[in-house]
Amino acid sequence: MAFANPADFTVLGVITSSKDKKGVALMKNKKDGKVSAYKEGDEVVKGTKIKSILRKTVTFSFERKLYELSVGEDSPKEVKDNGAAARSVASNLSKAEGIEKTGDTLKVSRALKDSLASGEGLNKILMQAATIPYVENGKLIGFRILEIDPGSIFDVAGFQNGDIITHINDQPINDAGLAIRALGSLKAASSASFSYLRGSTPMNLKIDIH
Repeated sequence: MAFANPADFTVLGVITSSKDKKGVALMKNKKDGKVSAYKEGDEVVKGTKIKSILRKTVTFSFERKLYELSVGEDSPKEVKDNGAAARSVASNLSKAEGIEKTGDTLKVSRALKDSLASGEGLNKILMQAATIPYVENGKLIGFRILEIDPGSIFDVAGFQNGDIITHINDQPINDAGLAIRALGSLKAASSASFSYLRGSTPMNLKIDIH
């Protein structure tokens, strides 16, 4: 299918939505080179409206379908139904059923977990915070979390900007490969534990799937 209207744009940058402000996307029109800022709900061209703005990604509605265009991509991609549903739920878990934080334990229903992990849902969740390697005395000891989206799994779980995740399921994540494998293993897990540092204070989070 020719995707004429949204394909005329590239996404230069994104400011994600917060609890009281709509997200903003800075986009360039390929035809005339004009750069403009758009908010959620804006019609960028006739028949093409911005439905949501998440980390690095703008979702458009066009001809009764949803399409995504991320920063640096040339062509938008159609969002399948399961991916759209997972993204919608994941974008504000503070209002979702089946998730509850008590102390240092996050309880998640299996139905919600399966919904979040379906389609591209897991990728959407991982994009709701930025992570950078944290090096101490020349050694990688974990990954620092930054730019946590309000209502995301990171927010609901109690993480704060600047926290440094050092272990997943008691395994140190002192290289990128270990971190990727550890995160991948969570998809089929019924429980998981995270150890992290908040400043110099050791912290723990347990996730129970029930």
